[in-house]
Amino acid sequence: MTTLGIEVIGDGALTDSFDLFVCTLGYETRSSHLARSGSISAMRKIAIAFPDEDYAAYRSNLDYLRKENYQILPKGEDGLYGLIIKELDALPIERMKSFSILIDISSMSRPMLADIVFLLSTMRETDELLVTFVYLPAQFVKENAEHAPVAVTEPVTPNYAGWTTTPERPISAVVGLGYEHDLALGTIEYLEPNAAWIFIPTGEDRRYDDAVNQANRDLRAVLSDDRAMTYSVDVPTRAYALVENLVYGLLQTSRPVLIPFGPKIFCLICLLVARAYSPEITVWRVSGEALARPGDRKASGKVITLKTRFAKRSQPKSN
Repeated sequence: MTTLGIEVIGDGALTDSFDLFVCTLGYETRSSHLARSGSISAMRKIAIAFPDEDYAAYRSNLDYLRKENYQILPKGEDGLYGLIIKELDALPIERMKSFSILIDISSMSRPMLADIVFLLSTMRETDELLVTFVYLPAQFVKENAEHAPVAVTEPVTPNYAGWTTTPERPISAVVGLGYEHDLALGTIEYLEPNAAWIFIPTGEDRRYDDAVNQANRDLRAVLSDDRAMTYSVDVPTRAYALVENLVYGLLQTSRPVLIPFGPKIFCLICLLVARAYSPEITVWRVSGEALARPGDRKASGKVITLKTRFAKRSQPKSN
């Protein structure tokens, strides 16, 4: 399968014009926040629906998006793939080389985000996709501090299961921390890696920072300081560089497994790194059993962007 090269360019600008804007239709008020802001200039606007999330703000979001003539797509990558192909076919040839997409990942599930990154990295119909991802952190909500039973422990999607030519090498774990109580520690104990590194989010909200440290205090107590790195949620380009450099080094002697707990922007970074080194990297999905329906989440007001380029790799010259 052909894979496009991935380059992280820097911060994106919402003032730019885009060929396509993609958001989600779900239960969170946050899922339509950017659409309602009036700051998006795009030729086509679509929302990927979670029909099983018809509660909380779902109906309000649906009514607004329909009123604003958003195309509602069912969950799944096939519909989005077909739409992008249709949009590319309608463009002049010179425009097909730089199709631009703005994607709001704030309310996406991790499997949906994984499907989208995989789709973008395997597009054969264009030389280049300019993709700006945008993440809206949620307002702080105090989570339940009880241990939730682990319900899912598997690759985030089959496309991120990973494959290696060196199965004899030990596993190394790269873990983003969230404020799920001791879930990161339990996952490391389950995988039994030869070594583990953790990434601790900062800057989103002081209360989040405190909650993450409290939820993972047992893990921090057993892990050496030189394997604990902090990253700023507000500067995803720097976080990408940290993860990419670490993974590059780990690949020389081990089989890295990325486990992106924490902010959705860190999950995006792990997925991009995994595709850049495909198929050597595994991205793991671990979640606790939901004890109740998740509550509505509202945007905090911050807007974080990450601009990327998915482009065909240059072919080496033949002698």
